[in-house]
Amino acid sequence: MGKFSFLTGCLAAALGLTIALGLVILFATSHMRNGRSDHEEKDLLTLEDFEDYIMNNVDPQSIRQILRNLTTLPHLGGTAEEWQMSTLISDTWRQQGMDEVHMVPYEVLLSYPSKEVPNLVRLVDQFGGAAWTSAAKQKPLYSPEESNPDVPFTFNGYAAPGNVTGDVVYVNYGRSQDFETLSEKGINLEGKIVIARYGRIFRANIAQMAEGLGAVGLVLFSDPSDFAPEGPEFVYPRSSFLPPTAAPFGTVKLVDGDPLTPFYPATKSAFHIPMADAPIPTIPVQPIGYEDAWQILSRLGGPPAPGEWQGGLNITYNLGPGFSRPGWKLNLDVNNNNTHTTTYNVIGVIKGRVEPDRYVLLGNHIDAWIFGGLDPNSGTAAMLELSRVLTNLVKEKGWRPRRSLVFCAWGAEEYGLVGSLEWTEQFGKQLADRAVAYLNVDMAIEGNYTLRTKSAPLLYQVIYESARRIPNPDPEEAKAGRLTVYDTWALRKPDPVKANSPLMQFIGSGSDYKGFQHNLGIPCMDTRYTHSDHTLGEPQYHTLYETFALVDEIYDRGFHFHKAVTALWGHITLRLSEPKILPFSLDAYATFLSRASDNILEKYGDLISSQNITMDYFTAAVQKFNSTTVAFNNSIEKLDLDNPLAVRHVNDQLMMVERAFIDARGLPGRPDYNHVVTAPSKNDAYSGTAFAGLSDTLCSLQEAPDDLRPNLWVTFSQHLAAVTHVLETASRVLTDDLW
Repeated sequence: MGKFSFLTGCLAAALGLTIALGLVILFATSHMRNGRSDHEEKDLLTLEDFEDYIMNNVDPQSIRQILRNLTTLPHLGGTAEEWQMSTLISDTWRQQGMDEVHMVPYEVLLSYPSKEVPNLVRLVDQFGGAAWTSAAKQKPLYSPEESNPDVPFTFNGYAAPGNVTGDVVYVNYGRSQDFETLSEKGINLEGKIVIARYGRIFRANIAQMAEGLGAVGLVLFSDPSDFAPEGPEFVYPRSSFLPPTAAPFGTVKLVDGDPLTPFYPATKSAFHIPMADAPIPTIPVQPIGYEDAWQILSRLGGPPAPGEWQGGLNITYNLGPGFSRPGWKLNLDVNNNNTHTTTYNVIGVIKGRVEPDRYVLLGNHIDAWIFGGLDPNSGTAAMLELSRVLTNLVKEKGWRPRRSLVFCAWGAEEYGLVGSLEWTEQFGKQLADRAVAYLNVDMAIEGNYTLRTKSAPLLYQVIYESARRIPNPDPEEAKAGRLTVYDTWALRKPDPVKANSPLMQFIGSGSDYKGFQHNLGIPCMDTRYTHSDHTLGEPQYHTLYETFALVDEIYDRGFHFHKAVTALWGHITLRLSEPKILPFSLDAYATFLSRASDNILEKYGDLISSQNITMDYFTAAVQKFNSTTVAFNNSIEKLDLDNPLAVRHVNDQLMMVERAFIDARGLPGRPDYNHVVTAPSKNDAYSGTAFAGLSDTLCSLQEAPDDLRPNLWVTFSQHLAAVTHVLETASRVLTDDLW
């Protein structure tokens, strides 16, 4: 090699080394400057700065306009109108600048009323003639869209088609204790049509129990004592209370997801079980307004119902069976169709800068029984506004979350969480490995009284801290010195045990967090602004009158409560997506488990000890979790936050805690619920019960005849051993020990 060639080679090598070193330095400094490593610079914006950006940029008028656009047409799941809403959402997210937007289809079985023949309830006289017939549709009262000809006939999803005639029995709220009361009075439901007031438990539970006791049909109504307590002069459109003509829609299918593809996603390759084996009711069920319910109850014979069963209609509620007029019967004519159709989830992604494979998920559903002014579209409008603000934050500030944000708009939720459950079945392995949390806002508001939040204990502290940062949208509350959402929440829904703290409600089922929380062990929350305790629920829930006007003119003039929920949702999202160490509340979980185990021992301790069954291992496992969490929290204080492997290791342990409470075999008799701590009660899918598998079995033991008790005690003992093992596992995942 010549001198020139040698020098050229040396210079090239030196230049290459210089370039390489320069690129390393440039990458490192750029990585730091953009906040894209585990090192932070002083000039970076803080978490509080980003929270302030959200609070300052969420626009109530933008939410209002989005809600107006979402509520112009009825949009039942699986219909062309739901598809129209799905494309609106996907187009919006693409325009906003999401990194990814996906439409995910599922071929499922849904249920619709006939378009030609309405579902009707009739009083049939002794000659077989119709003495009275219920309304086919709810009567338009105020908003122009209520007269839309595409509003479906009144129906309950998955109610079996059929025409039955029989005597009627009034069953109060249709709870297990109500049916027991009737049995004690010698009233047999075999071959009867039952009428129940709705509101205390999930309507599908009522249908299941009625069918199991031999009833041939079920009529549901919302009693004015529960949903119009101020009297007939103070109902919609004068107020938010339920008018006499309102008949809330809703599913009566108890098992979530597509009924023909249990445990697996309803994709093209799926195996479908026969329709005859589907877990859907086999009796007709129909909702009616309390104006129509009066026609039935005012003529009912039999003895008077107990005092606590009397409702708000100006009559004495009798039990039946049958009517006071000889020969009169009730006819129930349901003409629903179970239909194979396609529903779509819309998924939008803002990719994370450091941990793109860790997901903070946010969700709401697309479909509505009719217009969905509250459920779901107040939440959908909040989600689209939050995604606008966060994508603008990316574009304007160069920000990206540390972890990926995944926005989820679910299809056919109203039919039993169909879109979300199919998605968690399809992508369960990835989600169980990568999802940090799922943050659900089924609806942003159902009132304007105070915040209502359901949550897994791991998220308690994040939610409380975020609520303390949100200005109070209620001017009267702010004037009284309660300046934040947290302050009014603590006053109006206080924790009965922990002083000066708001109530965090138990996370049961009934919304799209089910698959995440109860099947995959991903911590979830659901939040909204709610009403006072004067009613059992949002009065216009699933009715014709749940319109844009109801929201705009009665619930949230100015959309300030919508803004508060949107900002709270955004703050919680930031607090889970930004910190190096996941801010999970292990101490809150330990306290929760201790309280729950104490409650079981207090309520059932004597019953358990009568069988010489020890609870010592169970209580020791709870205590071990408590002490392990204390040690783990102490170890985090010594963690080297600049070591990415150490940070990842600790976060993986934190994510494993909720997963550890999953039992692959499910709860006793309920393989579709796997979380042994937070599952809902089997008697009411809407409510949650800590250690439901234990408490439900013990409840059954108290009521069971002697010949069934031995098998129930075996079930209890087996599940007690499983729960104890799971609790021990939850402690072990917080250590580095194999055993």
